Amino acid sequence: MNTPASSPPPKASRWKNPLWLALVIFAVLAFLVYGIKTSGPAPEEAAFYEVKRGDFLISIVEGGTIEAVNEVSIRSEVEGTARIIYILPEGSYVKKGQLLVELDSSSARDAVNLQQINVEKAQFALVQSEQQLDIQKSLVDSEISAAELKVEFAQSDLDKFVKGEALQTRRDAQIEITNVIEQLQLAEETLRWTEELYKQNYESKSKLDSDRLSVFQKKLQLEQREKALWMIETFDEPKKKRELEATLQEAKDNLERVKLQGERKLAQYNADVQTQKSTLELNKSKLERDQKNLSATKILAPQDGLVVYAGGGDNRFSSESMIEEGAVIRNRQEIIKLPDTSEMKLRVKIHESHINQIQAGQPAFIVLDSMPDQRFSGEVKRVAPLPDSQSRWGNPNLKVYATEIVITSKLPDIKPGVSARAEIVITNLQNVVTVPIQAVTTRKGKQVVFLASAPENPVPVTIGQYNIKFIEIAEGLKEGDRVLLSPPFDSQDKDLAGSIVTTNDAIPAASPQTAAEANSRNDNGRPQPAITGEEAENNRNSGRGAGVPGDSEINRTGRGDRLPQFGQESGVAEGLDRSANRETRQRPNGAPGMPGGFNREEFIKQYDTNGDGQIDETERAAIKERFGGRDRPRRGSVTNAAPLNAAPPTPQRNQPDENR
Repeated sequence: MNTPASSPPPKASRWKNPLWLALVIFAVLAFLVYGIKTSGPAPEEAAFYEVKRGDFLISIVEGGTIEAVNEVSIRSEVEGTARIIYILPEGSYVKKGQLLVELDSSSARDAVNLQQINVEKAQFALVQSEQQLDIQKSLVDSEISAAELKVEFAQSDLDKFVKGEALQTRRDAQIEITNVIEQLQLAEETLRWTEELYKQNYESKSKLDSDRLSVFQKKLQLEQREKALWMIETFDEPKKKRELEATLQEAKDNLERVKLQGERKLAQYNADVQTQKSTLELNKSKLERDQKNLSATKILAPQDGLVVYAGGGDNRFSSESMIEEGAVIRNRQEIIKLPDTSEMKLRVKIHESHINQIQAGQPAFIVLDSMPDQRFSGEVKRVAPLPDSQSRWGNPNLKVYATEIVITSKLPDIKPGVSARAEIVITNLQNVVTVPIQAVTTRKGKQVVFLASAPENPVPVTIGQYNIKFIEIAEGLKEGDRVLLSPPFDSQDKDLAGSIVTTNDAIPAASPQTAAEANSRNDNGRPQPAITGEEAENNRNSGRGAGVPGDSEINRTGRGDRLPQFGQESGVAEGLDRSANRETRQRPNGAPGMPGGFNREEFIKQYDTNGDGQIDETERAAIKERFGGRDRPRRGSVTNAAPLNAAPPTPQRNQPDENR
């Protein structure tokens, strides 16, 4: 029996089909992935921290450099420049009075010898001063002139008092009496009205007594002013006048005495002696300064300390010589820093976020980098009121404040410049609730935490002080609560870009001018300049569009591409075609009847008299006749004559159109 040819293929041939094989593999993989997901371990719960109550230390840790509390700068006191011929090695310990630096003293010694000769010359000139009578005569004349001037001043003072001051003083006293009389009358009138009102029970007894007291006081003042005027007229004016007259007489007598004394002094040499004596004193003072300059060539230690060369031994960024034997130094140049290592301090720089917590007197603990296992006690001595300006060179946005911490513990034998760290104790809170600082976040301007039992609900808290690890919770949590160490991220409240304006803030609308500027920008985002009437006319005659991107590509040839049937001969029709192109681009619909619009079909329909859909020679002549019969303008020429019955001009872009 023969097997029919249409029998189905065996099952083995189905597995050889690639489609069936791909479907089976995909099903197996899907089953394995589903099994792994369902049978895998349960996801771990979010990490949390159990709230505890206890002591909480608030402190700040900063690194710095050890310096001496008492440091003396040794400078050159020699005038001009001097050369170092001897200097103690850097790092040596010296005692008070020990020789530190010796400078070249040859120039200073020569100056002392020369000045001694000058002093001897001044002494010899003092002996010669007896013959200088002319100088003495000038001194006598000066004394006589001074005495005459005193007489003149005394006479002027007397005239001033008699003719001015006495009258003015008396007038002032009279004016004061008049003012008191007026005030007394006003007070009496006020008292009278107060008594009337008091009788009618409209004023109080205290007001009546006050007005009576005021009247009494004004009467006393009047009596005082009248008495003062009497004393001025009786005693003050005569006394003052007599004093001035006596002064004038004394000046006249003194003038006579000066003249007599001057005549006797002409034969004497006292004036020249005084002059030469002054010269001698000047020479002596110069000699003393030179001797002091000579003694300054040897510099002794003013205190015990460590020898440190000024400038750190690096003169790459300074015009001054490096401190060493043979170097030339100038006057007042710093040579040696002499720190007293018996008392040291640590200078640290506190960031502006913590500076408000630092105050003088706070305790601190210091650890040297070279001795990390030993701790020393200290105290904050000084906090700079302004940020450190030197730290802003590397980072202008960094604001740190220099803080000095005096080390109160006994230090080992260390030198200035050693690196150390200080922990400044702000406070130590007792029995407070604390959580890790990363557990507190901000939601809608409030500090919140998230409990492990309800991670979707933020719990508002009131925070207190904090350190680099923990933060105090004043209200909102209790001991035993479990807070999440990593609060859930809220994409609605977090702004990773750091925007200042939020979605709920009221944003002011853009001004019309701003909107117009935005609309007037071209395709490249640049503002498009306004086009004047003359420029627009030139653009129409030269085949360019009125500031619309793409016009130069469409009308660059100067031919009416939109109306080829009459664009070869008629310049009027060509201009209308370019105007139509601009209107079509500015107004895409190009509807007829729109103010300033142009519709090609309506235009052809208007002038196509025979109805063939084309503009023939007759119809073209009618168009030319209507629009003035102008010939085709040359490219780049300006046509000032407007066509008759022409359509209204196309409004320029960036200009308001009242019909829009």
